[in-house]
Amino acid sequence: MNADKEWPSRKPNRITGKDYSKNGVYFLTVCTKDRHELLGKIADGEVILSEIGTFAAEELFKIETVYPSVVMDAFVVMPNHVHVLLILLNEAHNPSTSRIVQQWKGMVSKKAGFSLWKKKYHDHIVDTAEEYKKIRRYIQSNPAQWETDCYRVIDNA
Repeated sequence: MNADKEWPSRKPNRITGKDYSKNGVYFLTVCTKDRHELLGKIADGEVILSEIGTFAAEELFKIETVYPSVVMDAFVVMPNHVHVLLILLNEAHNPSTSRIVQQWKGMVSKKAGFSLWKKKYHDHIVDTAEEYKKIRRYIQSNPAQWETDCYRVIDNA
């Protein structure tokens, strides 16, 4: 790992008193333990998923079936993290973002045969249409930006 690399600073995971099952748009980022590149690789700006990365994508597609009040708007599986933009539509039936992520991580780990995820994850409540568009573009362009991605670990060994 590059000793000079500074990880992005993180604020506390949740806003105190905020209900993460309320209708709205949420941007989630889930990383592998120690940012190991278990999910695939990037070649020519495109993601090439490993078997575990394929499990991760397959389980993301299932979220809308498991939770009909959730729309998976966009996602990208990167070598060591996953970005998801999801929409919660029906407060009476919405799961929390925490429940969605924990269930998804559990299913991927079960298929992989080991626990591969960092315990915590980052979530962000998307407040404006402009912010939504910016995040959606970020997700779509993330593979092309891998060389400068803040989650990328550079091994100088």
